[in-house]
Amino acid sequence: MSIPRNHHPLWPAGALVFLLCAQVFLAVLPGCSTPFIATDNEILLRFPGTERRSDKIAGVLTPKDRRELIEEKGEKGAHAGVDEKEVLVFQLMQEYKRSTDPIIRRAAIDALGKIVAGADIKPALPLLNEALRDESLGVRISAANALGTYAEKAQQTAAVLETRAQAARLLSLRYRELGYSIDAGEKKENDERKDLRLTILRCLSHFPESPELLASLREGLEGEPLDDGALRLSAMNALGKVTKKRYGADYGLWRDYLDYREGKTSEAPKEVSAFADLSIGSMNPLK
Repeated sequence: MSIPRNHHPLWPAGALVFLLCAQVFLAVLPGCSTPFIATDNEILLRFPGTERRSDKIAGVLTPKDRRELIEEKGEKGAHAGVDEKEVLVFQLMQEYKRSTDPIIRRAAIDALGKIVAGADIKPALPLLNEALRDESLGVRISAANALGTYAEKAQQTAAVLETRAQAARLLSLRYRELGYSIDAGEKKENDERKDLRLTILRCLSHFPESPELLASLREGLEGEPLDDGALRLSAMNALGKVTKKRYGADYGLWRDYLDYREGKTSEAPKEVSAFADLSIGSMNPLK
């Protein structure tokens, strides 16, 4: 017996009707009032025994909820008193340590950076040092930014000079650990290393008093294999910000200036126009 081409089996529709009937039946039975089908389908949600899948579970924080709470702590801590800052810093450190989610860890470091900006960063230095080596590039960059923002906003008083020196050492040490290496593996890994080095160079410019600063900037000035010039330009920009010298984007002049600062030459090179970095020749950082 052949089946007509326009014949459609009734069992899928019948099965659906059966399930809906069973759902209604169970929903009205004593002890079975708890929804047993979770869905976001607006039609199905009209039937008894259903609940919206996206509804929050009482007492359970979603990753989004948790991130928002962490961000709120950062905003609150930025304007809090000393005692409240200490409590919030401790809570954020715990958030970082116990989370396996890199988004949550980065949110914790970002919030921590807002709280310690211009304040006492010393209790958080060990954690930020750990975060500089996190498996997530985003977390590593946030840790460097937290140290840089702290230095940018903290006053250079005698009371905080040692803490500032410790923070600068963390950045300088991490920078020197991140040299380009073909043995390091894939291109992505070396790209991530360079991204972090660029961030660290920028952050180091907020530590003009650091003895490690010029050594790190010279290393950036020298570039690295296959560098597209980004590191060198970043180093020259940081040198200009720290030294207030006008050598534009002229690698040779900055190199000669560092030689002078290190006592290798007796005379500093002559500064150029404030607009020298806009000249065509000086825009080639690899020359």
